[in-house]
Amino acid sequence: MLRLNVVLLGLFISTSLFAGESHLDQGQLSCLLEPSSEVQLSSEVSGVVQKIHVQRGDLVEVGQVLLSLNASVETAALNTALAKVEFAQRKVRRNAKLYRKKLISDHERDEMLTEHRLANFLATEAKVRLQQRQTMSPIKGVVVERLREPGEFVDETPFMKIVTLDPLHAEVVFRAQLYGEIKKGMQVKIYPEASQQGYIGEIIIVDPIIDAASNSFGTTVLLSNNRAKLSAGVRCNIVFPAKG
Repeated sequence: MLRLNVVLLGLFISTSLFAGESHLDQGQLSCLLEPSSEVQLSSEVSGVVQKIHVQRGDLVEVGQVLLSLNASVETAALNTALAKVEFAQRKVRRNAKLYRKKLISDHERDEMLTEHRLANFLATEAKVRLQQRQTMSPIKGVVVERLREPGEFVDETPFMKIVTLDPLHAEVVFRAQLYGEIKKGMQVKIYPEASQQGYIGEIIIVDPIIDAASNSFGTTVLLSNNRAKLSAGVRCNIVFPAKG
């Protein structure tokens, strides 16, 4: 998962005590807006691309079909399986009256019912194999890379990259002495480069372990972007703590 990576200049925020409580003076941090998540999609099965349903830059929803592979063999197999199901159903219905009249044995009836169940199992398997010829989006996001075209072969290698732009995330690194001052639920205000409008973000993760090598700890900030006013890749400043 990608985050909104925040590069701390100097790794410095001063601290002071007011009315017996720990308090952080306002400080500015440099940051870079990035997607909160990234998914590189691969096909569940290998095959030849029949159609790619989206272009780079398109918005996609969860469950939207993105890729269709050639499925002529799987379609034929499903049609055959469904025909066997219909035949087994008709056979069971035709012989139901004979069974009630004791004209066929329990064993013969059991064979027909078993044949019907097996036909349904085979039809279900054929449906699954056909569904595997399509790849659907697991997230709501934006297509940023399309790596295959119709007619090309795909396997486990990614054919598309999707990123999430709402929400955006931030990772901020603080000095170890501020551990305990920075808490989950605290708010920061983010100012995109060349903009004086601030956007409120919330710290959603505080790492429980201090990195001994850098004597610091990381935090993750969540930033709503439901109106798509912010773009990933834009430099910004963070003011901490947020002020109205």
